Amino acid sequence: MAGGGLSYDSPFMRALSVLGDLMILNIITIICCVPIVTAGASFTAMHYVLLKRVRGTEGYIISTFFDAFKKNLKKSIPIWLIMLVVYAALFVDWRIIRMQGDEFPGWVIIALYAVIAVVYVISLFVFPVFSRYDNTIYGTFKTAFSTAVSGFPFRTILAALVFALPYVMLYFMGYSVIPIFLAFCFSGPGFIRAALYSGIFMGYEGEEKPHRMRRGKKNRENTDDED
Repeated sequence: MAGGGLSYDSPFMRALSVLGDLMILNIITIICCVPIVTAGASFTAMHYVLLKRVRGTEGYIISTFFDAFKKNLKKSIPIWLIMLVVYAALFVDWRIIRMQGDEFPGWVIIALYAVIAVVYVISLFVFPVFSRYDNTIYGTFKTAFSTAVSGFPFRTILAALVFALPYVMLYFMGYSVIPIFLAFCFSGPGFIRAALYSGIFMGYEGEEKPHRMRRGKKNRENTDDED
């Protein structure tokens, strides 16, 4: 049906292609998160693929994902562990205030929620930044903070809401959305977030060195040429 609604280049078929790619990407991302220590590398690889998908420079999803996963496995572990420790500390503080809130002045409670909000927003951009740029651990967090500030208010707030959406749906709708959750919980919101931060990243090009991924003997990706 060339030229029809079901042709390969039709909007419908392109949408189905995107959904299929996101489903595959989400499944391999979840699988690679199972050893919790590797979750950082998994999220990094996912965002690497998603940014390429948004910019129309994607290759084979699975091979590109695992190339990025292997390249960033060791480097991502310290970043991921730092984030886990920070989130664990904030969760403990939150639980204490929830149980003994009357014993704390109001400004302490407000300050804690403010810190949680800032950490949450920065964490949205840590692995996207790490997937794109060679940097130190401090530099990665600093650039993630700069990205959040650059995208504020619209892009940053929308990214925060989009990231939380699958978990809000799961909380209120329960088991009925589990299949959708498992299919798109990371890659779906990640795809929208990639569309949001792609423009911000373009402002960084030339300031930091993008990752260059080897993809066979005849084709070496050059992210400088892509953008």
